[in-house]
Amino acid sequence: MATSFFDNKAVIPNDDMVDSVLADKKPLWDKLKLHVAENYQGINHEWKMYSKKAGWNLVFKKEKRTLFYFVPCDKYFMTAFVFGQKAVDTAMQSSISDGMKATISDADVCASGHTFISEVNSEQDLDDIITLLKIKDES
Repeated sequence: MATSFFDNKAVIPNDDMVDSVLADKKPLWDKLKLHVAENYQGINHEWKMYSKKAGWNLVFKKEKRTLFYFVPCDKYFMTAFVFGQKAVDTAMQSSISDGMKATISDADVCASGHTFISEVNSEQDLDDIITLLKIKDES
């Protein structure tokens, strides 16, 4: 099964499909989208399918730089970030939850940085993502 709920390469997800899949987590997704729209200029997003295993992800970019990935799942969603060491250090000293700090500490490290995925199921999760987005944008 794919990481994303959407794994049919022939069908690019649309807003109605995402809304249906997210169910009661849709308000969290709406808040994140609104936050991005209100606080970041020049953000573009597009659906990408890198592999059948990953499924469709909505990639948010500022110019050519990827800020984060949105991964729709069954009744929740995940975000994925790639942080350089400076951003990791900043995140570890920030107000994000201890659980998110543990997620970052356990992240896979590759040439592009620390890659971590986090489920978004609550307002606290969303607050962490908003903080991480700011750190990513400023790093």
